[in-house]
Amino acid sequence: MARLSKLVPLALVAGAALLVWRIFFPALMSFDSWVQLRQAWAGRYDDWHPPLMAIVLHQCFRLGRGIGLVTFVQCLAGLLGVRALAAAWLEAVRGPAVPPRRAGWIAAGVALLLLLSPLPFYLATFWKDSWAAVILVWVCALSLRALPASCPPRPHPLAPSPLRGEGERGSGNFAALALLAVLLGLVRHNAIVVLPVTGLVLAVALWRRSRAAGVVLALAPLIACLLAERAIDAAFDVQPRHLERLMMVFDLAGVCAEDARACAELPYARRQAGGGDLAGRYVPGDMGRSFPHGILVREEDAAALRGEYLRALRRFPGLLARVKVEAFAPLLDPNGARMVIYRGLDANEFGLRLNPRFAAVRERWTRAMVWAGEQSPLLRPLVGSHLIWFLLNVLGIGLLLASPGRRSLALVLLQPLAFSLSYLLATPEPDYRFLYPSTLVIQCVALSWMLGWALGGTLQKPTGRAP
Repeated sequence: MARLSKLVPLALVAGAALLVWRIFFPALMSFDSWVQLRQAWAGRYDDWHPPLMAIVLHQCFRLGRGIGLVTFVQCLAGLLGVRALAAAWLEAVRGPAVPPRRAGWIAAGVALLLLLSPLPFYLATFWKDSWAAVILVWVCALSLRALPASCPPRPHPLAPSPLRGEGERGSGNFAALALLAVLLGLVRHNAIVVLPVTGLVLAVALWRRSRAAGVVLALAPLIACLLAERAIDAAFDVQPRHLERLMMVFDLAGVCAEDARACAELPYARRQAGGGDLAGRYVPGDMGRSFPHGILVREEDAAALRGEYLRALRRFPGLLARVKVEAFAPLLDPNGARMVIYRGLDANEFGLRLNPRFAAVRERWTRAMVWAGEQSPLLRPLVGSHLIWFLLNVLGIGLLLASPGRRSLALVLLQPLAFSLSYLLATPEPDYRFLYPSTLVIQCVALSWMLGWALGGTLQKPTGRAP
């Protein structure tokens, strides 16, 4: 009976995931989503978006299934991942102060409370950002399980033993963590920045057992991701689109807009701008508004562009760094980023349409979320802006580093911070979705800490009975 009662919170979270899936069935889909779906349908891929999602969807089509199967997995894995991260954080930070059964209910409560945030919309949207959010949550949860225990010991030998200990961390946990880290890098180009941090988590976790294994695993996620990317490109004939060239043009346009004297040394960038007032037209972090007709880099011009970019990097490193920071800044705008959620499923040649049974529920839910994330002066900083969560991420790392027994846990929060800062390398648009994976992790950690502190209670007296 006790075991059955522990399954109730898990069943509630799984049921909530199923409900979200049915309300938004088969999926919310933006322009990017349709690009990937059409590639999956045709079985022809390019690397404008990492091809893994389209390849997985293509296999679903071959099995007679559709995009609804993918979003079902997204919803279930996403909410269960939030629950797993909340439970792991409670155990790592609060330890025996929160009895296991109560910790299970608190973790489920975190997952259910986050249904009031943009989370359900992301779980129902066929986006690489949605996949990145789900995978990053699981990466952080497994990182907490892998790292050495940091909670204080239980006060009495008759008290129940901890849920995890150093001997319980098997090779399966490390393998799952490494695999998910590789998948994260394959789902989002910029997420490869997170992989060295995950490698450090693996190295720290294994350092006491085998320093040699720790060093090898520190490099394993990054190397495996690079090899897997090459293998996928070769196996599925993925066509290159050279996104890096577009970002180089965009960066150079920013340099020109900032400094006319520097622009005089960048003839290729001036030609791409097409003349006119580039300083007045350039919008930091918004390629679409800066180049409304798009950017075309001919293959024969690629070497000239690369050479000009390297020259700008040598001659104007500070100016180029300022351009990148100014492009990144709108993602942390306290007034909110652009397009907090995607709202619908456009008319399409595949006959896909949202479940009409839940149209009214969907409409009210969408209106409420748009109001909270884009219009409410009180809720917008929490729901529609990343700034507070970014600052909490930095603060959390600082507090953990200042706590001698918990310094290794700072590596867990360094992963979402690395994901956020990866957009310093390239920010093409000021969309909310870009930093959402990091924000979701910090929201989960913050909620689990607050609920654990408020509802966790004190240490039990040593009765010898399980809580």
